[in-house]
Amino acid sequence: MTSEEGRSVEEISSTSSEKELPLSVGDYCLHRSWGFGLIQEISLDADSVIIDFQGKPRHRMQWEYALQSLELVPRDHILVLKAEKLSTLREQAASDPLAIVELCVRSLGEGATVEALQETLTPAVVAGDEWKKWWDGVRRIMRREGRFEIPTRKNQPIRIASSASPAWQKSLEELEHPASGKSAVEAARVLAKAGELPPGTRERAISAIDEILSSANGPSSGETLELAVLRDELLKAIGKAPEEGVLALSRWLPGDDALLRKILCSMSGSAQKEVLRRLVLERGGAVSVLLDLLPTASARTADAIVTVLTEAGRANDLLERLQRGIQERTIGSEVLAWICRTRDELFRPLFRPDLFFCILYLLERESNGVAKKGSKLYELLTGKLELLHAILADAPVTDARDVARAALASPVLRELDKRSLLGAIIKKHPGVQELVAGDQQKNSEASLIVSWKSLARKKQELETLLTKQIPENTREIAVARSYGDLRENHEYKAAKEMQGVLLRRKAELEAAIARARGTDFSEVATDSVNVGTRVVLKDLATGEERRVTILGAWDSDPAAGVVSYLAGLGQTLLGRKPGDEVELPAEGEEKGAIVRVERIEPVGPIPA
Repeated sequence: MTSEEGRSVEEISSTSSEKELPLSVGDYCLHRSWGFGLIQEISLDADSVIIDFQGKPRHRMQWEYALQSLELVPRDHILVLKAEKLSTLREQAASDPLAIVELCVRSLGEGATVEALQETLTPAVVAGDEWKKWWDGVRRIMRREGRFEIPTRKNQPIRIASSASPAWQKSLEELEHPASGKSAVEAARVLAKAGELPPGTRERAISAIDEILSSANGPSSGETLELAVLRDELLKAIGKAPEEGVLALSRWLPGDDALLRKILCSMSGSAQKEVLRRLVLERGGAVSVLLDLLPTASARTADAIVTVLTEAGRANDLLERLQRGIQERTIGSEVLAWICRTRDELFRPLFRPDLFFCILYLLERESNGVAKKGSKLYELLTGKLELLHAILADAPVTDARDVARAALASPVLRELDKRSLLGAIIKKHPGVQELVAGDQQKNSEASLIVSWKSLARKKQELETLLTKQIPENTREIAVARSYGDLRENHEYKAAKEMQGVLLRRKAELEAAIARARGTDFSEVATDSVNVGTRVVLKDLATGEERRVTILGAWDSDPAAGVVSYLAGLGQTLLGRKPGDEVELPAEGEEKGAIVRVERIEPVGPIPA
């Protein structure tokens, strides 16, 4: 799609009489079915309009139908600016996101829902994988500035506030008359983090929270707990001690470990830390509970647990639990990614080769053998290689060799990333070069000679595995996981076992195909037995003749007298010449037949 500036002066002025018409060349428009478009040509003689719609260029419409169905779009509309000034919008999305939101709200009117904003801005203005982070940040600014009315439901539009009230005032009103427990928590967060507030504002907020906490129909336990934390923060801000009465924070602390995990996931990081501090202070055995929660916690909860246990002087217990999780492969990928990303001095003892092996294990287990492009662990491992440098910092050359072998053998690493990792390992430990060179030489020597037809069969098997069997297994795992408790979930265990079988077969096929060298067996020398020859053998005891065809590694067909050159019979005959006497391999302790090579014939070329 091009704008009017891209058209010649003659082309635009050639129909000057059309300038007074409702539609003009260069106008932007909307159609209910075809979406956004640019009017390219108008021909009253042909009674038609030609419009470039997105995905439907040079679309011809009858003039009357165009007048009835098209809605003209003004030049300051977000869609027009996307078409003409996309780079400017991208810069503005980073530097002044509220201006982008206001532009969308004015352009879309009552249709300016959060979903509509996302559809309008992604991926052209804001990258799809960055949307959530971008929108969360913008929404916080919107609440603080008070220029917009933010909806509480997805299908409600964002509106520009008729009068810009201070953010604290809107938050206080929301807290005193909450639409939901979540909105009450969000309002309390704004007030707890606010700087200067008018006298009495915090007191009103504290009273509103106490009223919610004392209500039998208050918010869920997670929201209740965070409101109690925020109430104590507001009390501290006015110089008062935390609440110790019937509405004290202690009352809302969950006694069930599973409930604690669920509640923590819904809370802000600062509130999590306060709850965990109170648990450690007031409840015996809380440290053990937190240590058990740590390996499979979210990154935010892991940060809170590490902070609180370090403050409590339990750093050694913390490290021991994390190390055990790495060794036993019971640590979650989110916690491991957080540890690798922060690389805090506290975690330095964890950065050893076993961490590398654990990362590969998690990647292979959770990505079905094909590393996801957006995987945090994968990007951390293969990105700037800082993680690998930290792992190898104090590693001896023997450990570096093990890391190199694991990288070479891993089915989850892409070939380019393997080379990048190996390059970094060799730079740190040059002696590993011999291992890599040796493996490459070994692979070269171990090449498989195969027919084109058998190679195609193997590739088809791998294709079926990747496009059908592994995806089906992934769906089975997801369904089984939804049944609940994984410890007694037989469907889940069976699906995971099948996943292991499929991934092993995938690795075997990929390795075999990588070694395979296809041929049609043409121009094979027949002065001795070679791959691609037919051998006539004469049994010296009975005088009977038999024919044996020796073909590729995957071409065995005993009923037709075809054997693989890797089979025992094939290996026995290779290199033999006419007139040679050979003892054929026999099963068990029986002696094999003695035969003489009568003649050798070519069998190629064999079509693919």
